[in-house]
Amino acid sequence: MPALLEPPPLSVPLNLLDELFLNLDGPDAPWGVHFEVHVTGRIDPARLTPAIAAAARRHPIARARLASWRKTDLRYRWEIADELDHVPLTIVSCADETAVAAARERLFGASPALEVAPPFAVVVARGPAGDSIMLNLHHGAGDGIGSVRFMRSILRAYAGEPDPLPRHDALAVRDLVDIAGAASVDDRLVRARALGRHAARQVVPTTRLARHGRDARPGYGFELVSFSAAETAAVARHRTDGATVNDVLLAALAVAIRRWNAGQKRQAWRIALSMPVNLRPDAWRTEILGNFASYVTVSLASWETRDLSRAIAATAEHTRRIKRERLAGMVVDMLAKSAGLSVAAKRRLPELIAMTGDVVVDTASLSSLGVIDPFPALGHGAGAVDAVWFSPPSRMPLGAGIGAATLEGRLYVTLRHRHPQLDQPGAQAFAELYRDILLG
Repeated sequence: MPALLEPPPLSVPLNLLDELFLNLDGPDAPWGVHFEVHVTGRIDPARLTPAIAAAARRHPIARARLASWRKTDLRYRWEIADELDHVPLTIVSCADETAVAAARERLFGASPALEVAPPFAVVVARGPAGDSIMLNLHHGAGDGIGSVRFMRSILRAYAGEPDPLPRHDALAVRDLVDIAGAASVDDRLVRARALGRHAARQVVPTTRLARHGRDARPGYGFELVSFSAAETAAVARHRTDGATVNDVLLAALAVAIRRWNAGQKRQAWRIALSMPVNLRPDAWRTEILGNFASYVTVSLASWETRDLSRAIAATAEHTRRIKRERLAGMVVDMLAKSAGLSVAAKRRLPELIAMTGDVVVDTASLSSLGVIDPFPALGHGAGAVDAVWFSPPSRMPLGAGIGAATLEGRLYVTLRHRHPQLDQPGAQAFAELYRDILLG
């Protein structure tokens, strides 16, 4: 009797943003999403390991590996396993917060390997004031919203709570052109005009954040800044004339860059800030692990960053236009034009950025998750989640990215920086400057 052949693994193509982030990944600047929760007690590894496996069963991309490919292929593909063969969990004992910070740098100093599932790694750093659960999600597999949703599934499984999912098939809603591509001639005209405005702004050089120190190491450093409930309310009070907290965070970053450069005897001209925009429709706005966040640039002229109130007003005007004209779909449109290129050609596209003299590279980036719903109480000695930290990756000469999230009425900000951009004293000083401006 002939041997039964195993069915081929479930396979889906990478979406346009998956491919972009996969090709941006490199050894000096690993392209992983950082999401982390701190708990007041101790995590039980014997409970966490099956909780991670259970969460992966809920989210197909969490069980994905990159299928083998040839240079002539037009698309990469994910192969989805039924179960994880292993759970990538490491427990690290840390005597102090310096050791916790070192564990964080080690984790995000490399991207999770995609040749085998899963496309993420988890480290529990046991510090003096509780445990930190750190998730390193390869950005080729998911974005910030996806990392929050996956961590929520892990913690719900750990706590023994239900983890309802949307009725949408997570593998059937991945077509970004269908979600955010130009849907009409009017859309294309609006986006063409916006692209023209963006090109015209390139006449004024993009400001580069002044470097500090001579630390040439690969990877990233992190500075964590927490705000009390009263301080978070003070940040929110900067909102005027329809501005959002995200507008305040962006504007304060632009002002911080201007003042930082002045302190380093460097000029600040036009400051361009990268900002992700969640493309998920309202029906699953905070659901589904994957890449559904495109990027836009908020560009502020020198005169618009002289003080915070002026910068907030200018930023709010820019972001309202971005939302009104659905400009986050522009990146999707541009990536769709390259869909017919071979994998080999796509892998070389990031090299074209350097060939332009990096004129299209923004000054810094800011990614805000907004207000995050509370996580379940974990019990079993683990206690409750009392802090969250999140940050995006970056490549030189954009060597600094801010991640922000609000939980239980408190704002948590992470400065993630390339070492050649800021050494540790410089990063600490810049983070303090940013905090002072937000509270000023």
